[in-house]
Amino acid sequence: MSRSTTHSSAAADSVAVVTYHAIVERAAELEAWEPGARLYVFTLDELRRQLDHLVAEGFATVSMGDFARWHAGEAELPERPVVVSFDDGHRSNAELAAPALGERGQRGVFFVTAGRVGRGDTVSWHQLEAMLGAGMEVGSHTLTHPCPSALSSAELERELAESKRVLEEGLGAPIDFVASPTGYDHRRFGALARQAGYKAALQGAIGRNRRSTDPFALRRFVLKRTHGFDTFCRLVDPASRAYVSLRVKQAARNAIRRLVGQRGYEAIRSLLIGRRNGKTRE
Repeated sequence: MSRSTTHSSAAADSVAVVTYHAIVERAAELEAWEPGARLYVFTLDELRRQLDHLVAEGFATVSMGDFARWHAGEAELPERPVVVSFDDGHRSNAELAAPALGERGQRGVFFVTAGRVGRGDTVSWHQLEAMLGAGMEVGSHTLTHPCPSALSSAELERELAESKRVLEEGLGAPIDFVASPTGYDHRRFGALARQAGYKAALQGAIGRNRRSTDPFALRRFVLKRTHGFDTFCRLVDPASRAYVSLRVKQAARNAIRRLVGQRGYEAIRSLLIGRRNGKTRE
């Protein structure tokens, strides 16, 4: 199968970005993850099923570079484009996700926490270089993965600028795109990302991206295990409005964040996930 291209007789009018995190080879490995993190971990079979759906339904996986040129009106995209992205830089991105994409002639963009490269379960520099060589794309996920709203402007500016510098020096390639940690939009994040020299920034708002969308407040679908395969299929479908209910829930979560603060929100979230996990095991 040939790699997806940006040439098609039908032009796209919006682009979905789907975001994964870590991948495990077997379902039994999910138990090793803390409940809050496990919510964002998929098995390799689940990932393959979703990637196969994209192939079967005629979706073209495009890079953030392709998207940026389309957004600027400099190029067209196929009728059904999708950006497949991964946050954090877990080593499974290199060991499992990138090969799964490559086997299907698909592309992915991997947003890496720069200060963690080569440490613990994070991808190594060698793995990142191999991924670039295989046609994948690497972006920044800040330097240390803090919650942007908890930082001063100076601290956030450093997270953005330093992560870009570290990745560019380590890979010898430009790092043009950044994805914000946490699913909470932050106005300063986009402004400071632009100032740091990025071409676009993914934040936390749920939805599709059009040419009118602010390139430094791009929307995406952060995938969770609770969504299920059918929801995935609806989220990537440009004709579906399945994401609307998710946006309503997101608005409610953000209202709680503003009311109780990030720490209070995380405490409530951990409590609810723990209760849900306990009920699942009963």
